[in-house]
Amino acid sequence: MKKLSVALALLMVLTLFFGSSTAYAAQYSPNFEETAEAVYMINLDTGTVVFEKNADERRSPASITKMMTMALALEMCPDPANTYVTAPAYIWNEFEGISISHCDIKRGETLTMQDLLYGMALQSANEAANIVADYLGGGSIADFCELMNQKAREIGAVNTHFTNPHGLYGEDHYSTAYDISLIAQWALSVPGFRDLISTTVYTATYADMHSEPLNFYTTNKMMVKNNDYYYEGLTGIKTGTLPEAGRCFCSTATRNGYTYLLVVLGCPAYDENEVQLSTNYAFLDTEQFYDWAFNTFRVKTLVEEGKIVGQTQLDLCWGKDYLLVMTDGRFTALLPEEIQVSSVVTEAVFDTESVRAPVEKGTKVGYLKLTLAGEEVGRVDLVAAESAEMNELLYVMDFVNDIASSFWFKFIVIFLGVLLVLYIALAIARNRNRRRYGSVRKRRRL
Repeated sequence: MKKLSVALALLMVLTLFFGSSTAYAAQYSPNFEETAEAVYMINLDTGTVVFEKNADERRSPASITKMMTMALALEMCPDPANTYVTAPAYIWNEFEGISISHCDIKRGETLTMQDLLYGMALQSANEAANIVADYLGGGSIADFCELMNQKAREIGAVNTHFTNPHGLYGEDHYSTAYDISLIAQWALSVPGFRDLISTTVYTATYADMHSEPLNFYTTNKMMVKNNDYYYEGLTGIKTGTLPEAGRCFCSTATRNGYTYLLVVLGCPAYDENEVQLSTNYAFLDTEQFYDWAFNTFRVKTLVEEGKIVGQTQLDLCWGKDYLLVMTDGRFTALLPEEIQVSSVVTEAVFDTESVRAPVEKGTKVGYLKLTLAGEEVGRVDLVAAESAEMNELLYVMDFVNDIASSFWFKFIVIFLGVLLVLYIALAIARNRNRRRYGSVRKRRRL
């Protein structure tokens, strides 16, 4: 079991900034051994990464793919509850002879777009994904997949490529733990998406080929109370399982005011005989990661806004040669609970050696550098904590001094000096010539 040491924590501090401060992020080591082959965990309150493992490795995302399909459908369909979609027969062709997750939609059956989205969200229905893609792709699933790829690039998921809307394995169908986290954060911002992923049971509002209610039940057992995998505070987002992908899970969880997003990919799913394991290791990894994060980290204020932190030299102000400076923002960090704020070392770094009056309170003059164990972890802008008036006499004197010390002034003085020397030398030479010429003329007259 790996242990989180204070030394490692100091070296790998995670920070959040407010105002004009700058954030830095790294990762800590959890106190357990994960089974996932790729992991990405981020604190959504601070935007900092608390753990990552092979986060940029391209892998099959399995049915986590449907997260993109659902969110994009919600963007493209403004009224899913009143949009009726009929399932074309051809969408089942690619599923012939294979076992897939589905929600029992019939060929030619009509449902609402909302029904189809819940079928994907809860039962990970592959036929529902194809029906949605066909409808929004104008009769072409491939065209809808291209829209999925465009959206992925738009949100920065550059290591993602979709060839289908459901997630069945394909060599050119891939994503990464990091990219999935980006897609999840975008999807959570799409109106209606949170309703889909937070629901555990749903009854289709319109399924014209079913005489009995068509009910959908979530595959996310960590949201189902009284289930062995239930985890309080966990919501969504999407499960996925394939022989080529293992068990995969993307989720969020909130406790005591802290929210994390976690992606685990490639957890064990099948034994050596390709029989699916009864234990869901993606759920077990998820539980351990959340327990570790909620029990370990706290947001701590390292620097308060408006704190006087020192002074800098002040010029052109009569009777005052220094200026007080203060922080222009609050700096907080997500740290292990045992790390003390007093461990932070601060250093004021100024833009110039001195500040020239006039200066108004709040003028930026530099930044405060924050360091833990020799590593810079953040910066906060420094501003003037007071105003300072300029003295006109000092200004004139400084202006004259600036002119006198300037390159061009020195150049002109030297140039004039050289001209003066040349003039004097020329004058002396002319006088000598005159005297010599005068002496010659006098001798000639004699």
